[in-house]
Amino acid sequence: MKKIAAVGIVIISCVLVWYLFFKKGDYIYQFKEKASTGTLYYSISNWEKTSDDVETQTLDSVLYKQLTQKLTYKDEEYVLFWDLENLNDSISKVSVGVKKPGESLYNRLTAPFSKTAFKQEAIAFLTEFKTVLFKNLSTFKVNIEGRSVSPEKSCACVNAVASPDRKAAQMMRNYNYISNFIVRHDLQADGYPMVIINNFDKEVDRIDMDFCFPIKGVTSLPESKDIYFRGISAEPSLKGIFNGNYMYSHHSWFSLFDYAENHDIQLKTKIVEQFHNNPNLGGDALKWKTEVYIPLVE
Repeated sequence: MKKIAAVGIVIISCVLVWYLFFKKGDYIYQFKEKASTGTLYYSISNWEKTSDDVETQTLDSVLYKQLTQKLTYKDEEYVLFWDLENLNDSISKVSVGVKKPGESLYNRLTAPFSKTAFKQEAIAFLTEFKTVLFKNLSTFKVNIEGRSVSPEKSCACVNAVASPDRKAAQMMRNYNYISNFIVRHDLQADGYPMVIINNFDKEVDRIDMDFCFPIKGVTSLPESKDIYFRGISAEPSLKGIFNGNYMYSHHSWFSLFDYAENHDIQLKTKIVEQFHNNPNLGGDALKWKTEVYIPLVE
């Protein structure tokens, strides 16, 4: 009996030491969201761009999984430890450990038992984050269709390097440029415009992209400074449908990444998008349609 009591005391002591000195955060805030881990990671990383009330600095991160973030809110400084977990094809779990430097021990002792100023402030700024997140998520929709085959096309293309959310700006910049080239040289269009992501550097959030107009009946193009011919092969792919402004279509990539991870599917680094609407014409972006394909490693 004494041995059992001693073991119990040791276990309780270890848990207490962990809670007071080693646990991530003085207060833990958790919620679930209908979003990919990549979308959540992206939203957390860009939090201060969507709110006038906070300033943030990323101190450490594991791509799409964890972030350690310095936060300034109402002239007070905090450290946030974000953990992201994909639960299924549509739901992710978020756990945030909140720490206030210099007051950690006091906050750990009081936060579980009373509505301290620290706890109320933590809930306030994290609730604000959720409100902004919900507003952003309402601007687009993603539907995963599963395995498919990407389009096979011959194209007139222009290359650009940009951040994913600047992709739409590159498209708008070059839409009329390529269209006029096709008309001027009496080329025959062959379907919706496409973007080929040749490389997505996730760590620095940069893409190398070709914006392409499908054409038919030719295997080369008249000489041009920027526009060149590219053949695009059909490939077995994971397919999704994105509805929303094209500047946010990279969020469909994150959903496809999570789906592939959940279903043990290996993906290539290339991404193919085919756009059914002209962004220069405006309108309700939620009615815009993009077919998104990420080729499979087979």
